[in-house]
Amino acid sequence: MGLSREERRALEELEKRLALDEPELDALLSGKAGHHRRRGSAMHVWLMLMLLTCAIVMMGIVLLITTGERECPGVPFSSCERAPARQEG
Repeated sequence: MGLSREERRALEELEKRLALDEPELDALLSGKAGHHRRRGSAMHVWLMLMLLTCAIVMMGIVLLITTGERECPGVPFSSCERAPARQEG
């Protein structure tokens, strides 16, 4: 059963008032706002994954630099630098 002319006019008037008085609610109800939110949240997920990946790579680089092979294994780095060179013989 369709709406009468009077009912359609009343509905159109309500829709116009809603769009003027509450534009955010109108966008939400008409489905215009939902698409942008999904896209934005997907962008946030990608950004977080990229930041996490960068942090892991940086930590790996720091570990490679700080745990590299040294002349004095088992001795703290600062002590190893001060230690006299080994003499063979």
